[in-house]
Amino acid sequence: MNNVKSDFPILDKKIRDKTITYLDSAASTQKPKKVIHSISEFLENSYENVHRGMNSLSIDATDLYEKSRDVAKSFINANSTNEIIFTRGATDSINIIANSLAEHLNKGDKIVVTELEHHSNYLPWMHLCKKLELELKIIPISKEGILSEDEIINNCDDTTKVLSLTHMSNVTGQILDLKKIKQEINKDIYLAVDGCQSIAHLNIDVKDLDCDFYSFSSHKLYGPSGIGIMYGKEDILNQLNPPTLGGGMINEVSSKDFSYAMLPNKFEPGTPSIEAAIGFKAAMEYLNSINYQDYFLKEKQLRSKLISALNDFEEIEIYGSNNNGNATSIVSFNIKNQNFNDIATFLDQYGIMIRGGHHCCQPFMKKLGIPGSCRVSFGIYNDINDIDHFVDSMKKTLKLLQ
Repeated sequence: MNNVKSDFPILDKKIRDKTITYLDSAASTQKPKKVIHSISEFLENSYENVHRGMNSLSIDATDLYEKSRDVAKSFINANSTNEIIFTRGATDSINIIANSLAEHLNKGDKIVVTELEHHSNYLPWMHLCKKLELELKIIPISKEGILSEDEIINNCDDTTKVLSLTHMSNVTGQILDLKKIKQEINKDIYLAVDGCQSIAHLNIDVKDLDCDFYSFSSHKLYGPSGIGIMYGKEDILNQLNPPTLGGGMINEVSSKDFSYAMLPNKFEPGTPSIEAAIGFKAAMEYLNSINYQDYFLKEKQLRSKLISALNDFEEIEIYGSNNNGNATSIVSFNIKNQNFNDIATFLDQYGIMIRGGHHCCQPFMKKLGIPGSCRVSFGIYNDINDIDHFVDSMKKTLKLLQ
């Protein structure tokens, strides 16, 4: 199945005569040739600003840009392209959601998040609660690093206005049952989903999930950085005012007032990252062409094999690896009495790229009583040979540390 590896030119690169073994896809995915070529082709032959020009280049660029939106709509099964807002990435999307909802919230209202969240789905809500005197309820993880859907549901009451959740943890790979949560909470609670990790592994159908917002980034999805999607139900987006103003998102301006443009332009001020949108389109088309969701089971198998191998090392502690939970693609661990960044540096000598740090999840780390961890994460280009090489290199690293 892993003939896709040849589609990623960077994986042919050698570092210190070692072929790259890329195990850091949760941070950012590598790019296939189709994405790289689509951007260079656009810049060489079709670049112009979009939406307002009447020359041939601008018309062509606008057509390509809006086709990217149409591909994104189909990719997550949204109802309309009006529900697809281009942003700078998931962090930008979540901040837009939080700031746009601000005028619909009142003192004493409750916002619910969890200890599993990336800072990008934690800090905007914390800031909003402090600013508006709202209650921020943080659902705790277990001592093993696992989050309970039932506990999330039980903490949503009549005062809860927003529930903002990661779909898939960027530390443990745990996947939350969003459908169960949505079905059992009050239908008037806004459900905002951070889909940064899940979008690259699961078949996302926002209509089936029935979420109100879904945010994700291109660079986690084998596309370029600097662009992402904020999906929102059209009726909700029509009720919200955008937090950022500027060119392109207005209908009419006078010396005393202005009116907003129609969706989706209403939430897209300024000149967009046009070439990134073109690359994003190519990435989604590439993933559809290889039926990327078929890799989900393989990634789960790779995760299980890696956890099993790491459990053979008595020096290693794994986090959030409960076999009863639904998880994929990510394994976080530490070697006792060793610094996670040192381990990442040692493994780099063997051409292995992993991540060391707190992964922008400090509440999670503090709950477990650690400053950070090593993190291995898979993409569609990884296979069993990568796991074998990683485990062999870990053995060598542990010998060096003795």
